[in-house]
Parts: sequence; C-alpha cells; structure tokens
Amino acid sequence: MKKNNPKTAENIEKLGKVLEAKKKMPKQVKEKISGKIFENVIFGAFILIYLGTLNLGMANIPKDNYLMDLRVLSIILLSAVITMYEIAYRKEKTSLWGHGTELLIIAIFTSYLISLYSQYYDTFNEVILSVAAFVIIYFIIKIIFLRRKIKKDYNKSLDDIGEIVKK
Repeated sequence: MKKNNPKTAENIEKLGKVLEAKKKMPKQVKEKISGKIFENVIFGAFILIYLGTLNLGMANIPKDNYLMDLRVLSIILLSAVITMYEIAYRKEKTSLWGHGTELLIIAIFTSYLISLYSQYYDTFNEVILSVAAFVIIYFIIKIIFLRRKIKKDYNKSLDDIGEIVKK
C-alpha cells in the first residue's frame, strides 16, 4: 500500500470525520449533564441559604430561643432525611439518596451547633462561615466529578471493543 495514494488519504480523512462525529456528545447527554449540575447547584444554594439563616438568627434571636430553634431545625432536617431515604428507596433514585446523605450531615452539624453555640459563642460565626466555604468547595468538586463521570460513561458506551470480543 502506498502512502501517497489519494484513496488512502481520502479514507483516512473520512475515518477521522466519523470518529469526530462519534466523539461529539448528543443533546441528550448534554441535557443530562446540565440537569445534574442544576440539581446540585439548587441543593447547594439551599444549604448555603440555610447556613446564612443560622448565622443571621444567631445575631438576632435571644440565646434560649435560638437554642430551641436549633433543636427544632435538627429534628425537622432528620425527618426530611428519613423521608428522602424512603422516597429514594421506593423509586430507586440514587441521586436522592446522595442528597439525603448530604442533608443528614447538615442535620448532624445543626445538632452539634447546640453545644458549640453554648461553649464557643464568640467564634460561632466563623464556624458557620467555615462550613459554608466547605459546602461551596464540596459542591464545586462534586459538579466537576459528575460532569467527568457522565462524559466518561458516554465515551465508554461508544467503545465497540467489548462487542467485538463477545462475537
């Protein structure tokens, strides 16, 4: 086979175009990525709003009332976690289970805030702001990994080697 053969060059060019077309993600995969990112951004924003509300409440609510509010909020969050786990189990939704686990961590943190508020009143704002910063970093990393995983799964589905080996 000659290297300078025009048909060979033309076939290589056609093969390159076919490979490029396969690498380009379809609209459904892009929509799936956008949906997952949007879902996590909304959930992360909910947690940040919650933490901001806790921070504002600390400054504006009397100590005894604030401690009672923290107890009630932790019970409400734990009830929401149980509900999320039940729905995730019945509908077999792993993403809802993941959000339930994240909310469980926030509920445990809220119940821990009760003792933290009593012992470290002066640094309480810094603790909540630190957790808010951690939540932002966590959701950014999570979104990056979700995007990579979906792309990797899509590229893996294009791989024909498994089918060839089975035949």
